[in-house]
Amino acid sequence: MKLKKRIKSIIAILCSCIILVGCSSVNDNLTAQDIQKSIVDTGLVKNMEETGTKGLKRYYGLNASDFDSVVLYTPESSMEVDEMLIVKVKDKSQIEGLEDAIDNRINSQLQSFGSYGPEQCALVNDYELKTEGKYVFFAISENAEELKEAFKESIK
Repeated sequence: MKLKKRIKSIIAILCSCIILVGCSSVNDNLTAQDIQKSIVDTGLVKNMEETGTKGLKRYYGLNASDFDSVVLYTPESSMEVDEMLIVKVKDKSQIEGLEDAIDNRINSQLQSFGSYGPEQCALVNDYELKTEGKYVFFAISENAEELKEAFKESIK
């Protein structure tokens, strides 16, 4: 009798876990542009302008055609560091390389502003990087954390 109760309890726990994991899944049907619209609608995107695919190559050394979809915002001024990148990868194996390119970008920005831009370096050091499913989000901004939260909300 006790064995049956234990088995039933284990099955109930497993079913609960499966349901909870299923409810927290990411919507993989969105493009980076869909996510961009949700984030821009919050009014949090400031001091940045949308950059075409050439910006991805210039700043990150990546080709936009390698990914499912890409949105990149870069600073409006060369004296600013505000930036936002949203990428939907074609395959999850691309995420590590993308994160390496983001690390290189962070280091490049810290080098560029290291000798004369302590405020910019502080913003760069407080960047937000989030990977959910096939999506990678990266932001440098005074409100980077809020941008990350808007990203997480937009992919539910």
